[in-house]
Amino acid sequence: MSGPQNITVLWVPTSQFDWSFSRTGPLPWNQTVWSIIAVFTAVPLWMNIELTVWVLYVFRRYSGLYFWSILITTWCIALHAIGYVLKECVPACNAIVSTLIVEIGWVGMVTGFAIVLYSRLHLVSFTIKSPHILRFALILIITDAFLFHTPTIVFQFGLAVPSTHDQYSAYLRVMERIQIMGFSIQEVILTSIYIYGTLQIIQNSLNKKVRTTMAFLILIQVMVICADISVISLDYSNFYMIKAVVQSFFYALKLQLEFVILNKFRDVISRGGLTQDLDIVEQEPKSDLSKDSSTLPLSPA
Repeated sequence: MSGPQNITVLWVPTSQFDWSFSRTGPLPWNQTVWSIIAVFTAVPLWMNIELTVWVLYVFRRYSGLYFWSILITTWCIALHAIGYVLKECVPACNAIVSTLIVEIGWVGMVTGFAIVLYSRLHLVSFTIKSPHILRFALILIITDAFLFHTPTIVFQFGLAVPSTHDQYSAYLRVMERIQIMGFSIQEVILTSIYIYGTLQIIQNSLNKKVRTTMAFLILIQVMVICADISVISLDYSNFYMIKAVVQSFFYALKLQLEFVILNKFRDVISRGGLTQDLDIVEQEPKSDLSKDSSTLPLSPA
């Protein structure tokens, strides 16, 4: 019976570290780099545990698109973070297996979060005049998923095989920038629709509490967009490895901000601010998604 294999990893100074995905072999040793990976892996994993507790505590019914999308997104963030550590920091792990874990996590994290944003649009859908906006948002998510996930996953698996690494590296370098820009634009569109609906509430409300809360929610949306800009900047600066590590953290952070948004919105409704001004309760769409939003508590602990 063979014992564990010892793999020697070279030390590389930070100034000479290759942050792109052109690098092959085990991740070189550098205390700064490995510390960054450790921090931005541990933090989102802890945030995922916290998010799971929040979801199970906040929802009164464990069903519906919003519940499942936010729960699946939460654990896909963990899969993405763990898979990346296995891929880069555990040379003994099969490259195909680690890539599979990363890609499953990536798909669930990115498109899962888009579905979370889509389901949240039903909270402000009564202020949007066009009945086709929600359908457009859903078609956008499905189309982007096929256009951007499929080629990126194919190239990632090609990159995982040593014999085809160099060939697919050139393709992935282009596709990586296309997909991250495409998914970011998608989030901006979904967020902009929500901001538009929120602004309509502010304009139609005479309640100062409502106006202040809605303005705060818009500020949170701006923070989410700034997080996307940070990830794009890292990718376009060829800091792919750092981007891949911090991406899990940013998505976990955006999910936590999602809870702030939903519960602020729900708190305003419970205090009668929107109900008095806009009759929001009677105007909510009669769908499973609107039922999901009504299952949120008024103010979670």
